[in-house]
Amino acid sequence: MSHHEQARSPLEIVQSYFTALNTEDWELMASVLDPAIDLVPSGSRPRTGSDKAIAMFQKIFERFPVHQDNPNRFICDDSTVVVEITFNGATADGRELSFDAVDIFDVEDGRIRRLSQWFDTAALAAVLQA
Repeated sequence: MSHHEQARSPLEIVQSYFTALNTEDWELMASVLDPAIDLVPSGSRPRTGSDKAIAMFQKIFERFPVHQDNPNRFICDDSTVVVEITFNGATADGRELSFDAVDIFDVEDGRIRRLSQWFDTAALAAVLQA
């Protein structure tokens, strides 16, 4: 890890995560995720490892080729960053959707070590089944 990466704040690392997510820049994503990240997504099984986390994001974006996670509010406490998000996107068949979510990031040694994602999975399922 370079000196520059070590100097980045947890907030800056989380902002880079959203850049990587929204642009599908998997190289950047790999650089901000700890190789042993614990990912706890809403409505899905937990994943351990950056390769499994990135594979999950890629699979999600097959269903939502139009997607934008818009962070609206950041709450920082030492190495933990809580982010309120509005997701706007469209399914592969063109159905538009929007929902709110909360992500909780734990940053260690300049990388995201744990990420839990929270949103109303039942409301999303209802939109997708409509």
